[in-house]
Amino acid sequence: MKKLAVITSGGDSPGMNAALFGVVKEAAQHEIQVYGCVNGYIGIIKEELMLLTETELSKVIDVGGTILGTQRFPEFAEKDIQIKAVDILKKHDIEGLVVIGGDGSYQGAKALSQLGFRVAAIPGTIDNDISLTDITLGFHTAVENAVDAIDKIKTSAASHKHIFGIEVMGREASDIAIWAGLATAADGIIGTSEDWNLEKVLEGLRRSSGKSQIYILAEGAISAEKFKTEIESHSEFKIHPLVLGHIQRGGKPSVTDRIMGIQFGKQSVKTLLEGRSGICLAVHANTIVELGLAEVLDSSDKRPFLPF
Repeated sequence: MKKLAVITSGGDSPGMNAALFGVVKEAAQHEIQVYGCVNGYIGIIKEELMLLTETELSKVIDVGGTILGTQRFPEFAEKDIQIKAVDILKKHDIEGLVVIGGDGSYQGAKALSQLGFRVAAIPGTIDNDISLTDITLGFHTAVENAVDAIDKIKTSAASHKHIFGIEVMGREASDIAIWAGLATAADGIIGTSEDWNLEKVLEGLRRSSGKSQIYILAEGAISAEKFKTEIESHSEFKIHPLVLGHIQRGGKPSVTDRIMGIQFGKQSVKTLLEGRSGICLAVHANTIVELGLAEVLDSSDKRPFLPF
């Protein structure tokens, strides 16, 4: 193998740049050139390829997001687009592809591997919502960002005895809500729609009436605005709704995400060099393991990963 490509796809995730560095660093040990495709899968189709170097990427390990950019490309689900992507990669003498992203990115990686192209995927999503892995790249940073913001909110809430409903990211996973809620001693954590119980929340509010209170809400469970509407429609309590939003994605990746990103990147190259394809990396008991993309995508095992 003389050339391989790498993309960052789906939502940006802290640690993606560290993963790119890991890919290039390992590839350099085998005299392999690495080309980054700009803005994910669409960069392949547009043939927007940039040569990545270890020297340049070493400067952005501590930078959040992705220097390659990322963009949704739903058309990639079409078979003719997938075939075109393989043809373009082969035209540039690229023999393998590393995909860094979430569930949708995995679908594209699986499709390319089924067309006979060598692909390895890295779980890069802050939601920690990929099956069969304990941790995804970017999750730790997102939790730290959420906790930092909630800590600041708590000081103001305490001064005014305010009640906050703080919405964090996690459309289909409650991990950020659970971790951030536990770390900040939140008065309530609503991680899934099943956790939402109006009477139970009202009981908790009445029991702690006269004190500041913080409720952490996963966006897929209940929005901050709906939380406010429901509580205020059925009680005398006033709620301050707050959506943390993209602040959770931003800033410098944590030490954990930097190291995990580098290790993921290095292992993905080793996987391709050893001739395996249709593989995605995962973390089991603090160890990087290889799983089949089909196995992961077919699994419904997305249980919350608890911090104990």
